[in-house]
Amino acid sequence: MAVIIQLLLASLSLANAYSVAFGAPAPIPLASAAQPPVAPGATRHRRAASAIVMMEEVECDVVIVGGGPAGCTAALYAARAQHKVVIVDKNPSVGALAITSTIANYPGVDKTMSGEHLLDQMRQQAVDYGTDYRRAQVFLVEADSDDDGYKKVYTPDYMFKAKVLVLATGAMGRKASFAGEEEYLGKGVSYCATCDGAFYKESEVAVVGTNTEAMEEATFLTKFAKTVHWITETDPKSDDHHAADLLSHDNVKHWSKTRLLEINGDAGGVTGVQLRRRGNDDPEPLDVEGVFIYVAGSKPITDYLEGQIECNEDGGVKVNEEMMTNKPGVFAIGDIRNTPFKQVVVAASDGCVAAMGIDRYLKGRKNIRVDWIHK
Repeated sequence: MAVIIQLLLASLSLANAYSVAFGAPAPIPLASAAQPPVAPGATRHRRAASAIVMMEEVECDVVIVGGGPAGCTAALYAARAQHKVVIVDKNPSVGALAITSTIANYPGVDKTMSGEHLLDQMRQQAVDYGTDYRRAQVFLVEADSDDDGYKKVYTPDYMFKAKVLVLATGAMGRKASFAGEEEYLGKGVSYCATCDGAFYKESEVAVVGTNTEAMEEATFLTKFAKTVHWITETDPKSDDHHAADLLSHDNVKHWSKTRLLEINGDAGGVTGVQLRRRGNDDPEPLDVEGVFIYVAGSKPITDYLEGQIECNEDGGVKVNEEMMTNKPGVFAIGDIRNTPFKQVVVAASDGCVAAMGIDRYLKGRKNIRVDWIHK
Protein backbone atom coordinates (compact mmCIF):
# COMPACT_ATOMS: atom_id res chain seq x y z
CA MET A 1 0.00 0.00 0.00
CA ALA A 2 2.83 2.42 0.85
CA VAL A 3 4.41 1.85 -2.59
CA ILE A 4 1.09 2.47 -4.35
CA ILE A 5 0.61 5.73 -2.45
CA GLN A 6 4.13 6.89 -3.33
CA LEU A 7 3.45 6.23 -7.02
CA LEU A 8 0.15 8.07 -6.85
CA LEU A 9 1.62 11.07 -5.10
CA ALA A 10 4.55 11.19 -7.49
CA SER A 11 2.22 11.33 -10.48
CA LEU A 12 0.05 13.96 -8.83
CA SER A 13 3.10 16.11 -8.27
CA LEU A 14 3.45 16.26 -12.06
CA ALA A 15 -0.12 17.44 -12.42
CA ASN A 16 0.53 20.17 -9.85
CA ALA A 17 3.69 21.14 -11.68
CA TYR A 18 1.78 21.61 -14.94
CA SER A 19 -0.81 23.67 -13.12
CA VAL A 20 1.89 26.07 -11.97
CA ALA A 21 3.95 26.03 -15.16
CA PHE A 22 1.11 26.64 -17.58
CA GLY A 23 -0.98 28.95 -15.46
CA ALA A 24 -3.92 26.56 -15.23
CA PRO A 25 -6.12 26.88 -12.17
CA ALA A 26 -6.18 24.08 -9.62
CA PRO A 27 -8.30 21.18 -10.89
CA ILE A 28 -12.00 21.63 -10.19
CA PRO A 29 -12.34 19.10 -7.38
CA LEU A 30 -14.92 16.74 -8.71
CA ALA A 31 -15.63 12.12 -4.97
CA SER A 32 -15.66 8.75 -5.42
CA ALA A 33 -15.19 7.50 -8.91
CA ALA A 34 -18.09 6.07 -10.83
CA GLN A 35 -15.41 4.17 -12.64
CA PRO A 36 -12.59 2.10 -11.14
CA PRO A 37 -9.76 4.61 -10.49
CA VAL A 38 -6.15 3.83 -11.27
CA ALA A 39 -2.84 5.17 -10.15
CA PRO A 40 -2.77 8.40 -12.21
CA GLY A 41 0.23 8.13 -14.51
CA ALA A 42 1.82 5.32 -12.50
CA THR A 43 2.66 3.54 -15.76
CA ARG A 44 2.21 6.54 -18.00
CA HIS A 45 4.27 6.55 -21.18
CA ARG A 46 5.73 9.60 -22.92
CA ARG A 47 5.51 11.73 -19.77
CA ALA A 48 8.17 12.36 -17.13
CA ALA A 49 8.92 15.11 -14.63
CA SER A 50 9.76 15.66 -10.99
CA ALA A 51 8.10 18.07 -8.60
CA ILE A 52 7.26 18.55 -4.97
CA VAL A 53 3.90 17.16 -3.93
CA MET A 54 1.67 19.92 -2.62
CA MET A 55 -1.29 18.20 -1.02
CA GLU A 56 -3.21 20.05 1.66
CA GLU A 57 -4.06 18.03 4.77
CA VAL A 58 -7.56 18.27 6.23
CA GLU A 59 -8.30 16.72 9.62
CA CYS A 60 -11.80 15.84 10.80
CA ASP A 61 -13.73 13.34 12.90
CA VAL A 62 -15.71 11.78 10.05
CA VAL A 63 -14.93 11.78 6.34
CA ILE A 64 -17.71 10.60 4.03
CA VAL A 65 -16.84 9.56 0.49
CA GLY A 66 -19.94 10.23 -1.59
CA GLY A 67 -22.58 12.95 -1.42
CA GLY A 68 -25.79 11.09 -2.27
CA PRO A 69 -28.78 10.65 0.07
CA ALA A 70 -26.92 8.13 2.26
CA GLY A 71 -23.85 10.33 2.62
CA CYS A 72 -25.82 13.53 3.23
CA THR A 73 -28.02 11.89 5.86
CA ALA A 74 -25.02 10.45 7.68
CA ALA A 75 -23.39 13.88 7.58
CA LEU A 76 -26.51 15.59 8.93
CA TYR A 77 -26.83 13.26 11.92
CA ALA A 78 -23.10 13.17 12.67
CA ALA A 79 -22.79 16.96 12.47
CA ARG A 80 -25.79 17.39 14.79
CA ALA A 81 -23.94 15.13 17.24
CA GLN A 82 -21.15 17.75 17.27
CA HIS A 83 -18.67 15.82 15.16
CA LYS A 84 -16.50 17.55 12.58
CA VAL A 85 -17.72 16.09 9.28
CA VAL A 86 -16.41 16.37 5.72
CA ILE A 87 -18.22 15.07 2.64
CA VAL A 88 -15.95 14.41 -0.33
CA ASP A 89 -18.18 14.28 -3.41
CA LYS A 90 -17.03 13.73 -6.97
CA ASN A 91 -19.95 15.47 -8.64
CA PRO A 92 -23.38 16.27 -7.15
CA SER A 93 -25.16 15.90 -10.47
CA VAL A 94 -24.19 12.38 -11.59
CA GLY A 95 -25.47 10.02 -8.90
CA ALA A 96 -28.55 7.79 -9.10
CA LEU A 97 -30.78 10.30 -7.28
CA ALA A 98 -29.43 13.36 -9.09
CA ILE A 99 -30.32 11.97 -12.52
CA THR A 100 -33.87 10.98 -11.49
CA SER A 101 -36.39 13.31 -13.12
CA THR A 102 -39.09 13.16 -10.45
CA ILE A 103 -39.41 11.73 -6.94
CA ALA A 104 -42.92 10.58 -6.08
CA ASN A 105 -42.27 8.05 -3.31
CA TYR A 106 -40.09 9.90 -0.79
CA PRO A 107 -42.21 10.77 2.28
CA GLY A 108 -43.29 14.40 2.53
CA VAL A 109 -41.92 15.46 -0.85
CA ASP A 110 -43.99 17.10 -3.59
CA LYS A 111 -44.46 14.59 -6.40
CA THR A 112 -43.15 17.09 -8.95
CA MET A 113 -39.77 17.49 -7.21
CA SER A 114 -36.75 16.30 -9.16
CA GLY A 115 -34.13 14.04 -7.66
CA GLU A 116 -31.51 16.74 -8.11
CA HIS A 117 -33.64 19.26 -6.18
CA LEU A 118 -34.19 16.80 -3.32
CA LEU A 119 -30.48 16.05 -3.16
CA ASP A 120 -29.66 19.77 -3.16
CA GLN A 121 -31.91 20.19 -0.13
CA MET A 122 -30.34 17.21 1.66
CA ARG A 123 -26.85 18.55 1.03
CA GLN A 124 -27.74 22.07 2.15
CA GLN A 125 -29.33 20.77 5.35
CA ALA A 126 -26.13 18.88 6.19
CA VAL A 127 -24.05 21.98 5.46
CA ASP A 128 -26.36 24.13 7.60
CA TYR A 129 -25.55 21.91 10.57
CA GLY A 130 -21.82 22.28 10.05
CA THR A 131 -20.79 19.73 7.43
CA ASP A 132 -17.83 20.75 5.25
CA TYR A 133 -18.78 19.82 1.69
CA ARG A 134 -15.92 19.37 -0.81
CA ARG A 135 -16.04 18.45 -4.49
CA ALA A 136 -13.06 16.22 -5.12
CA GLN A 137 -12.09 13.08 -6.99
CA VAL A 138 -11.08 10.31 -4.58
CA PHE A 139 -8.51 7.95 -6.02
CA LEU A 140 -7.46 6.00 -2.92
CA VAL A 141 -8.33 5.43 0.74
CA GLU A 142 -6.41 3.90 3.62
CA ALA A 143 -8.96 1.96 5.64
CA ASP A 144 -6.53 0.88 8.34
CA SER A 145 -5.81 3.47 11.01
CA ASP A 146 -2.32 4.91 11.27
CA ASP A 147 -0.39 5.11 14.54
CA ASP A 148 -2.49 8.12 15.56
CA GLY A 149 -5.77 6.39 14.81
CA TYR A 150 -6.54 8.19 11.52
CA LYS A 151 -7.83 6.76 8.27
CA LYS A 152 -6.96 8.64 5.10
CA VAL A 153 -8.68 9.67 1.88
CA TYR A 154 -6.60 10.94 -1.06
CA THR A 155 -7.69 13.39 -3.79
CA PRO A 156 -5.53 15.33 -6.27
CA ASP A 157 -5.40 18.39 -4.00
CA TYR A 158 -6.21 17.16 -0.51
CA MET A 159 -5.49 14.36 1.94
CA PHE A 160 -8.33 13.96 4.43
CA LYS A 161 -7.59 12.21 7.73
CA ALA A 162 -10.36 11.14 10.09
CA LYS A 163 -11.11 8.76 12.93
CA VAL A 164 -14.06 7.40 10.95
CA LEU A 165 -14.37 6.68 7.22
CA VAL A 166 -17.80 6.33 5.60
CA LEU A 167 -18.12 4.74 2.16
CA ALA A 168 -21.16 6.05 0.29
CA THR A 169 -20.14 5.86 -3.35
CA GLY A 170 -23.23 4.11 -4.67
CA ALA A 171 -23.61 1.54 -7.41
CA MET A 172 -23.14 3.19 -10.80
CA GLY A 173 -19.77 1.64 -11.52
CA ARG A 174 -19.08 -0.75 -14.36
CA LYS A 175 -16.63 -3.37 -15.54
CA ALA A 176 -14.34 -2.55 -18.43
CA SER A 177 -16.51 -3.15 -21.49
CA PHE A 178 -14.72 -1.59 -24.47
CA ALA A 179 -12.13 -3.65 -26.32
CA GLY A 180 -8.70 -2.54 -25.10
CA GLU A 181 -10.08 -0.64 -22.09
CA GLU A 182 -8.79 -3.02 -19.43
CA GLU A 183 -5.53 -3.68 -21.28
CA TYR A 184 -4.58 0.01 -21.43
CA LEU A 185 -5.99 1.10 -18.09
CA GLY A 186 -3.31 3.34 -16.60
CA LYS A 187 -1.51 3.43 -19.96
CA GLY A 188 -3.67 6.04 -21.63
CA VAL A 189 -7.13 4.93 -20.48
CA SER A 190 -8.39 6.93 -17.52
CA TYR A 191 -11.57 7.69 -15.61
CA CYS A 192 -10.31 10.93 -14.06
CA ALA A 193 -9.37 13.99 -16.12
CA THR A 194 -8.70 15.98 -12.97
CA CYS A 195 -6.11 13.39 -11.97
CA ASP A 196 -4.51 12.75 -15.35
CA GLY A 197 -5.33 15.75 -17.55
CA ALA A 198 -1.99 17.50 -17.09
CA PHE A 199 -0.17 14.53 -18.64
CA TYR A 200 -1.71 15.38 -22.02
CA LYS A 201 -0.30 18.82 -22.78
CA GLU A 202 -0.69 19.44 -26.53
CA SER A 203 -1.97 15.88 -27.10
CA GLU A 204 -5.00 14.44 -28.86
CA VAL A 205 -7.43 12.91 -26.36
CA ALA A 206 -10.90 11.34 -26.52
CA VAL A 207 -13.71 11.70 -23.98
CA VAL A 208 -16.52 9.14 -24.11
CA GLY A 209 -19.89 9.86 -22.51
CA THR A 210 -22.87 12.22 -22.48
CA ASN A 211 -23.45 12.77 -18.76
CA THR A 212 -22.59 15.93 -16.84
CA GLU A 213 -19.40 14.40 -15.51
CA ALA A 214 -18.15 13.66 -19.03
CA MET A 215 -18.82 17.23 -20.15
CA GLU A 216 -17.19 18.84 -17.11
CA GLU A 217 -14.14 16.60 -17.36
CA ALA A 218 -13.85 17.25 -21.11
CA THR A 219 -14.03 20.99 -20.43
CA PHE A 220 -11.21 20.61 -17.91
CA LEU A 221 -9.10 18.77 -20.50
CA THR A 222 -9.34 21.73 -22.90
CA LYS A 223 -6.79 23.49 -20.67
CA PHE A 224 -4.15 20.94 -21.65
CA ALA A 225 -4.99 18.91 -24.75
CA LYS A 226 -4.41 20.05 -28.32
CA THR A 227 -7.77 18.56 -29.29
CA VAL A 228 -10.50 17.04 -27.13
CA HIS A 229 -12.54 14.58 -29.19
CA TRP A 230 -15.95 14.29 -27.50
CA ILE A 231 -17.57 11.00 -28.53
CA THR A 232 -21.31 10.59 -27.90
CA GLU A 233 -23.85 8.05 -29.11
CA THR A 234 -26.64 10.62 -28.76
CA ASP A 235 -26.78 14.39 -29.01
CA PRO A 236 -26.98 16.50 -25.84
CA LYS A 237 -30.19 18.45 -25.22
CA SER A 238 -30.34 21.84 -26.93
CA ASP A 239 -30.66 23.64 -23.58
CA ASP A 240 -27.81 21.78 -21.85
CA HIS A 241 -25.48 24.55 -20.70
CA HIS A 242 -22.69 22.09 -19.89
CA ALA A 243 -22.66 20.94 -23.51
CA ALA A 244 -22.82 24.52 -24.78
CA ASP A 245 -19.87 25.47 -22.60
CA LEU A 246 -17.83 22.50 -23.79
CA LEU A 247 -18.57 23.08 -27.47
CA SER A 248 -17.64 26.76 -27.16
CA HIS A 249 -13.97 25.77 -26.89
CA ASP A 250 -12.04 25.92 -30.15
CA ASN A 251 -10.08 22.75 -29.38
CA VAL A 252 -13.17 20.53 -28.99
CA LYS A 253 -14.40 18.27 -31.79
CA HIS A 254 -17.79 16.62 -31.26
CA TRP A 255 -18.25 13.16 -32.75
CA SER A 256 -22.04 13.05 -32.64
CA LYS A 257 -23.98 9.77 -32.91
CA THR A 258 -20.72 7.86 -32.79
CA ARG A 259 -19.77 4.69 -30.93
CA LEU A 260 -16.41 3.78 -29.47
CA LEU A 261 -15.59 0.31 -30.81
CA GLU A 262 -12.06 -0.35 -29.67
CA ILE A 263 -9.03 1.22 -27.98
CA ASN A 264 -5.74 0.50 -29.75
CA GLY A 265 -2.20 0.71 -28.47
CA ASP A 266 1.24 -0.77 -28.20
CA ALA A 267 3.79 -1.49 -25.49
CA GLY A 268 3.98 2.24 -24.74
CA GLY A 269 0.25 2.72 -24.24
CA VAL A 270 -2.77 4.04 -26.15
CA THR A 271 -2.18 5.06 -29.76
CA GLY A 272 -5.73 5.48 -31.02
CA VAL A 273 -9.34 4.35 -31.13
CA GLN A 274 -11.74 2.83 -33.62
CA LEU A 275 -15.08 4.64 -34.03
CA ARG A 276 -18.28 4.00 -35.93
CA ARG A 277 -20.65 6.79 -36.93
CA ARG A 278 -24.36 5.99 -37.07
CA GLY A 279 -25.33 5.00 -40.61
CA ASN A 280 -21.77 4.06 -41.54
CA ASP A 281 -20.74 0.40 -41.38
CA ASP A 282 -17.03 1.07 -41.75
CA PRO A 283 -14.94 1.71 -38.61
CA GLU A 284 -13.06 5.01 -38.54
CA PRO A 285 -9.62 5.26 -36.91
CA LEU A 286 -8.68 8.22 -34.72
CA ASP A 287 -5.18 8.80 -33.37
CA VAL A 288 -5.21 9.77 -29.69
CA GLU A 289 -2.88 9.34 -26.73
CA GLY A 290 -5.53 9.36 -24.03
CA VAL A 291 -9.07 8.01 -23.66
CA PHE A 292 -11.26 9.23 -20.79
CA ILE A 293 -14.38 7.11 -20.25
CA TYR A 294 -17.52 8.26 -18.40
CA VAL A 295 -20.19 5.61 -18.85
CA ALA A 296 -22.35 4.64 -15.86
CA GLY A 297 -23.34 1.12 -14.88
CA SER A 298 -24.95 -0.60 -11.89
CA LYS A 299 -21.97 -2.17 -10.13
CA PRO A 300 -21.12 -1.13 -6.53
CA ILE A 301 -18.25 1.33 -6.74
CA THR A 302 -15.57 -0.31 -4.63
CA ASP A 303 -12.49 -0.45 -6.87
CA TYR A 304 -10.81 2.48 -5.14
CA LEU A 305 -10.81 0.40 -1.93
CA GLU A 306 -8.12 -1.87 -3.42
CA GLY A 307 -9.53 -4.95 -1.66
CA GLN A 308 -9.12 -3.48 1.82
CA ILE A 309 -12.80 -3.98 2.74
CA GLU A 310 -14.65 -7.30 2.83
CA CYS A 311 -17.42 -7.60 0.24
CA ASN A 312 -20.27 -10.03 -0.30
CA GLU A 313 -20.32 -12.41 -3.26
CA ASP A 314 -22.56 -9.98 -5.16
CA GLY A 315 -19.92 -7.23 -4.90
CA GLY A 316 -21.66 -5.17 -2.22
CA VAL A 317 -19.72 -4.11 0.87
CA LYS A 318 -20.45 -6.35 3.86
CA VAL A 319 -21.65 -4.54 7.01
CA ASN A 320 -23.11 -5.29 10.44
CA GLU A 321 -26.37 -3.93 11.86
CA GLU A 322 -24.73 -0.54 12.50
CA MET A 323 -23.34 -0.36 8.96
CA MET A 324 -19.75 -0.99 10.08
CA THR A 325 -17.51 -3.04 7.79
CA ASN A 326 -14.89 -5.58 8.79
CA LYS A 327 -12.56 -2.63 9.51
CA PRO A 328 -13.23 -0.86 12.83
CA GLY A 329 -14.29 2.72 12.19
CA VAL A 330 -15.11 2.14 8.52
CA PHE A 331 -18.81 2.24 7.63
CA ALA A 332 -20.59 1.59 4.32
CA ILE A 333 -24.05 2.91 3.43
CA GLY A 334 -26.46 3.13 0.53
CA ASP A 335 -26.24 1.32 -2.79
CA ILE A 336 -22.57 0.41 -2.27
CA ARG A 337 -24.00 -2.41 -0.10
CA ASN A 338 -25.81 -3.68 -3.21
CA THR A 339 -29.04 -4.13 -1.30
CA PRO A 340 -31.97 -5.09 -3.57
CA PHE A 341 -33.91 -2.17 -2.07
CA LYS A 342 -32.37 0.65 -4.10
CA GLN A 343 -34.62 3.45 -2.87
CA VAL A 344 -33.80 6.96 -1.64
CA VAL A 345 -35.54 6.37 1.67
CA VAL A 346 -33.50 3.20 2.26
CA ALA A 347 -30.22 4.98 1.49
CA ALA A 348 -31.17 7.79 3.86
CA SER A 349 -32.03 5.31 6.62
CA ASP A 350 -28.62 3.66 6.14
CA GLY A 351 -27.04 7.06 6.72
CA CYS A 352 -29.03 7.58 9.91
CA VAL A 353 -28.16 4.14 11.30
CA ALA A 354 -24.47 4.60 10.48
CA ALA A 355 -24.31 8.06 12.04
CA MET A 356 -25.70 6.78 15.32
CA GLY A 357 -23.22 3.92 15.23
CA ILE A 358 -20.44 6.40 14.48
CA ASP A 359 -21.40 8.55 17.46
CA ARG A 360 -21.30 5.50 19.72
CA TYR A 361 -17.95 4.43 18.22
CA LEU A 362 -16.28 7.83 18.60
CA LYS A 363 -17.54 8.43 22.12
CA GLY A 364 -16.95 4.91 23.35
CA ARG A 365 -20.56 4.34 24.36
CA LYS A 366 -22.08 0.90 24.85
CA ASN A 367 -25.49 2.00 23.59
CA ILE A 368 -26.84 4.10 20.72
CA ARG A 369 -27.92 7.63 21.61
CA VAL A 370 -31.00 8.86 19.74
CA ASP A 371 -31.17 12.25 18.04
CA TRP A 372 -34.17 13.47 19.98
CA ILE A 373 -35.35 13.76 23.58
CA HIS A 374 -38.80 12.84 24.87
CA LYS A 375 -40.29 15.37 27.26
